Order: sequence, then structure tokens, then C-alpha cells
Amino acid sequence: MSQGGPALAAAVIVGCYLVGAVPVGVFVARRHGVDIRQHGSGNIGFTNVARVLGWRAGLLVFGLDTAKGAVSMAATRALWHESAPWLSVAGGLAAVLGHNYSVFLGFRGGKGISASLGASLALVWPVALMALGLFVLTVAASRYVSLGSILAACSQPVWAALLFPDRATPQVQGVLCALAVLAVAQHRDNIRRLMRGTENRVGRRAS
Repeated sequence: MSQGGPALAAAVIVGCYLVGAVPVGVFVARRHGVDIRQHGSGNIGFTNVARVLGWRAGLLVFGLDTAKGAVSMAATRALWHESAPWLSVAGGLAAVLGHNYSVFLGFRGGKGISASLGASLALVWPVALMALGLFVLTVAASRYVSLGSILAACSQPVWAALLFPDRATPQVQGVLCALAVLAVAQHRDNIRRLMRGTENRVGRRAS
């Protein structure tokens, strides 16, 4: 490690976690006079915000949460891409963990899909765009955002290994696999509802 030593590395990773931990969905909903955690599914991510407050608010949350992952991944890539490959991919993962387990919300948070997309865009953008395309197709066909999110996250290591082997370093694959595991873990309740046929579909407005 040549860029500033362990103290700088720790400070940057903690900073990436704190960036990810900013509860964008809570702040956007609060501007509408709503505590998003008390409405719909209670989730702070773009899907619940869109269901409760409309797609304009939902897309704002989506864009800002995506930016959290992208900026954090880009920061560590810029600092340690050559000198510390594993550290160079840690920023995006730290931001996703911050989003999912926010210190500002008692270590609760969202499901991390938007932040994961941002991290993947900064890490290997063709894979991220392919996953986004799969998400859109899945949601269009099934109207299940959760199913699209899970399939998109789990597809990324596969796309990277099959289509971009020159970019699929152990570090890249490690992060993509970690993001997939986090996505599945955060959607475990959705998976149960999908299996029971009780999962909410796109187009259903939350109260």
C-alpha cells in the first residue's frame, strides 16, 4: 500500500460507509411530510418511495443512492487501483453496507440495489448495464421489482466471467459475488412472498 498508508485507507473506507449510510429515501420522503419507514413496506429504497410518493420521488432516490455507490467505488479505485487491488474495490462495498446497515438508522436501512448498481458501474460498467437491462426485462415481464433485483445482482459475476474475462479479476469477482449475496440476503422476505405468490407487483400504489 503506497497511497497514504493504513490510516488513510481506514479513513477513506469509513468515509465510503458513511456516504452509503446517508438515508436518502428518508430525507426525500420527509420533504413530502412523510416518514417512509411508516408507509408501504417500510423500506427506504426507491421502490417503496415510488409506491408511496410517486415515480418522480422514487427516481430521485434511485439516482442519489446509485451515486453513493459509484462515488465511493470510484474513490478507492482512483487511490489504490494499482497499488492495492483488494482495497481499490472496497469503497463500493463499504457504501452498500452503509446503505443496508446505516449508522444513522440504528444499523437498519435499504436493500442496497441502487447503491450496488452504482458500485458496479464504477467497477465494470458493461456488466452493470447488462444487469440493469436484465432488471428492466424481468420487471417488465413479471412486474416484480424484487425478482428483477435479485436476478440482476446474481447475474453480474456470470456476465463478468463469461463476457469480460480480462476485467474479471479476483477482486472484481469477489465484490460482484459479495453484492449478489447481500442482495439475496436483503430480499429473503421478498423471496418468501414470491414463493407464496403474495409479493407486491409494480403498479400497486401503497397507502
